[in-house]
Amino acid sequence: MPRTDQQDAPAAGAEAERLARELDRLRDQKVDEWLEQIRYGSVVPLGVERSLSWRITKPIRLAEAAITVVRYDGFGRLMALLRARRARRAGRS
Repeated sequence: MPRTDQQDAPAAGAEAERLARELDRLRDQKVDEWLEQIRYGSVVPLGVERSLSWRITKPIRLAEAAITVVRYDGFGRLMALLRARRARRAGRS
């Protein structure tokens, strides 16, 4: 007996959900790759760093980097990084 649209609907819905999860995973992967580049100091052209959009989005990039550290290394690691950064800044003053 041939399949009807009603019989195909649950399979299509499950496939759509699977594809949506896969798309989310790929987007997260791209964001994580970008954050790793930011986190470990990949080279950013000086013109980009001085652009208005770069300066406006800096807090967002920092927050995303912090979330990534917490996600993969834990909150303690984030606090250790912040203490080390504060110590470096205090040494420059």
